[in-house]
Amino acid sequence: MPTNEGLLRENEMIVALNNKTVKELGNNLRSFMKNLFGVLEDDKTIKCYKVDNSYKTDIVVEYNDCVHFVSMKSGNATIVHNEILANFIDYLRSEGISEETLETIILHHYGDGTTDGTGSRRLNSKEVHEALKERIFKANAELNYDLTLVKRAVNRLMFKGVDEDNIEADALYFGDRDYGIVVNRNQIMKHINRRSFDFYDLLHIGPLLIRPDARYIDKEVADLRKRNRMVAYWPNLQADVRYISKHYDYDYNRLRF
Repeated sequence: MPTNEGLLRENEMIVALNNKTVKELGNNLRSFMKNLFGVLEDDKTIKCYKVDNSYKTDIVVEYNDCVHFVSMKSGNATIVHNEILANFIDYLRSEGISEETLETIILHHYGDGTTDGTGSRRLNSKEVHEALKERIFKANAELNYDLTLVKRAVNRLMFKGVDEDNIEADALYFGDRDYGIVVNRNQIMKHINRRSFDFYDLLHIGPLLIRPDARYIDKEVADLRKRNRMVAYWPNLQADVRYISKHYDYDYNRLRF
């Protein structure tokens, strides 16, 4: 979702919710509020706004002395996170991931046979996967072996972000003011608990696939920062959010992992 379109959707949600009573809401926003807060009272007023340090939280919703921090996606959005590769590698190292797997991730990222992007030819995604097939298989096994680590990583990539001072999102809303689906972090973690993602042969942590932001195949590097930045994405995010919302109860308790 382009940044300007995303901001438009967020601002529309804020206008539609802020200082409105429950009885003023249409069916979609009433359902949104019910999923976040449970039983609603028609005469209660809602607050909705943006905050600073909100790398993952797009809107904050207050109702009846309760607060939820919501990340918004819409359209064909699948990307949930990006950061400089070196920072991501440092995070995985802090989680005890082996140097061999870390090297595989770096080799996959640069795709030119080097760990610093100085190779003479950058391979396309299919070529990189073929060249590193055995290493990727082994890396996936390590990255997905410990379910607790998977959930910590997914929480960082989807809800917390890289900075400890970030306001941590606790729900994901896929849609706009007129139609959408909301799931909370606990539902997503339950989904990870119960599903295997071994069918992915691409580099992944749980449901999230890892790739470079831009590899610049057969062209000059136009943006070095993008070249050095990784992306985490959830294929079919909208469909999976719909599935999760239907198959896992909305849990209001904080899930520990």
